[in-house]
Amino acid sequence: MERIQKVKPHRCPATPYGVLVERVLPYAVRAERVLPYTVSPPARAFVRWVMFLHKNPLWTTMGLPMRIYRGFLLDADNTLFDYDLAERQALDETFDAALPGVPRDLARAAYRTINARYWASYERGGMPLEELKVGRFEELLTTLGVPGEARQTAYAYLDRLASKAMLLPHAREAVGELARRARLCLVTNGIATVQRGRLAVSGLAGCFAAVVVSEELGCAKPDPRFFAEACRALGLPPSEVLCVGDNPVADVAGARGAGIDACWFSPDGRRWPGPGDPPLHVAKDLRETVNFAGGVFP
Repeated sequence: MERIQKVKPHRCPATPYGVLVERVLPYAVRAERVLPYTVSPPARAFVRWVMFLHKNPLWTTMGLPMRIYRGFLLDADNTLFDYDLAERQALDETFDAALPGVPRDLARAAYRTINARYWASYERGGMPLEELKVGRFEELLTTLGVPGEARQTAYAYLDRLASKAMLLPHAREAVGELARRARLCLVTNGIATVQRGRLAVSGLAGCFAAVVVSEELGCAKPDPRFFAEACRALGLPPSEVLCVGDNPVADVAGARGAGIDACWFSPDGRRWPGPGDPPLHVAKDLRETVNFAGGVFP
């Protein structure tokens, strides 16, 4: 297993509040335990003020969140892993064997349209995962008018996809530092062999205390049962957990429905599309999530 090096977290803005988040809070947490022995009344007041901020959600005038979480639910695809790149490579390798005469751009576009529809149906509970695995390739072959064995093509694609573990920028740094400060659970609507295979290849598996995959659980995000199981796996209540993901419905709305705070990962900085109001936190860089971990988890 690849060793995760300790790295400096992505720093808060150079403000007094940022310094408080990064430097003062861990000492205040320790000092709170010995308040009866603190002689100076100003020192007692300062420690109690810091601990109040630590235990209560608060937004400052600088927009910096002061909410500390002991557990993190991290989405896999397009949050940690570059799924689009992995999918493209796996599809091209599969199509080379199964669709030798079909232009790659045409085949990829047709597959993605079909695949999006199948996954939407699956996440609504309207389709079993086994039907998704093979059905999308059956429809693809029919749409393109190409003869072939859909099941064989489908599983060849899944085998190739399971070996693609390209990480998004700063994912390795962020996960390594978060794992040092809190408990992590990988949460993914996906096919177990693919998601666990990619996690193993990535070298990040040792950072996660738990992994919850929709295929193994029998329900998918945004189902509240999925998030309840993830919290149970971490041994933490929903109030002490933050869900980080790129999907407004599956990750953000799903977490909200389960009573969990959410952080929308939006690297391109686009506006919140809904549903509902924007989430409590928004991150353009995965290293920003380190600021939500207190670093005092036993």
